[in-house]
Amino acid sequence: MDTAFHALIGFALAGMSGHTPAITDPVFIATILGAQAPDLDIIAQLKGSMTYLKQHRAFSHSFPGIAAFSALIATGMHFFCNQWSWYFLFGWSFIGGLSHILCDYLNTHGAALLWPFRKERLSCHLLNVFDPVLLLMFLLLDSDLMATNPTVWGIVVLSSLYLMLRLFLKQKAFLQLKTFFTAHKIERILIMPSLRKVHQWDFVVQTPEYYIIGQVKLFFRSVQIITMLPNFHMSSRMAQAEKTFLGQFFKTFSPFVYFEEQAEENAIKIYDLRYSSNQQFLHSATILFNQANLPATSYMHSYGRTIKVPC
Repeated sequence: MDTAFHALIGFALAGMSGHTPAITDPVFIATILGAQAPDLDIIAQLKGSMTYLKQHRAFSHSFPGIAAFSALIATGMHFFCNQWSWYFLFGWSFIGGLSHILCDYLNTHGAALLWPFRKERLSCHLLNVFDPVLLLMFLLLDSDLMATNPTVWGIVVLSSLYLMLRLFLKQKAFLQLKTFFTAHKIERILIMPSLRKVHQWDFVVQTPEYYIIGQVKLFFRSVQIITMLPNFHMSSRMAQAEKTFLGQFFKTFSPFVYFEEQAEENAIKIYDLRYSSNQQFLHSATILFNQANLPATSYMHSYGRTIKVPC
């Protein structure tokens, strides 16, 4: 979710306190700051794009991370507003931070909630990074809060019902895929919202022979296969590529990472199978090997940009 959406949710949650909305109210300040704090990892951009990609949604988006941010926010605010309990400020900051990481857990990019015990980004793949329905709900709520300060439970219920509907549709897509691939031995299925249309779901199905990438169209009850990649056993060169910086990054970034040998280029390609457009994967990497058959140079490819990354 983007910064504005997290701020809207923080504002709405602060309204649950019963306080009149005001930019000077400590509850609203603490909750909104808490809801924004996890994205402070953007400062890692100062050390380069790859450092940012590695750090984004890692420590700052974990339970220990939001606890640390909440403690800093509460300490700073208590210094200026010591009539408010430190624990009170910490609690509202933590609520704001919790809303942020749970929203990011709901979307496809995920968050490292259990850092440092599990460093991979966890996600239930229920929403896209931008969800217009939820954004509209909270925009309407927050505009109403500024005018009349009503209870927020109505929007909480509506947004919960919307998430339940999304979960129901995802389960329906899952059952549709199970029926479609009934002749295959399915090892794993990943279903996530389509990047293009609300009523479609993208999927990756892993079988002993293939990775199958496609789309489910619920309203038309159809399954479209976009591409099928052979499910190779890891070669020694693939294993070396997996140990590189980019190999480890992809393993923590995506639950479906694919390694492909390109002998003519003396390289290994790495793909995140979740995101594709026009027969191209949106996130990939190239690991080039030298004459000694060791990883020498690597490149990250994302949304048409290429970044050279040390091995």
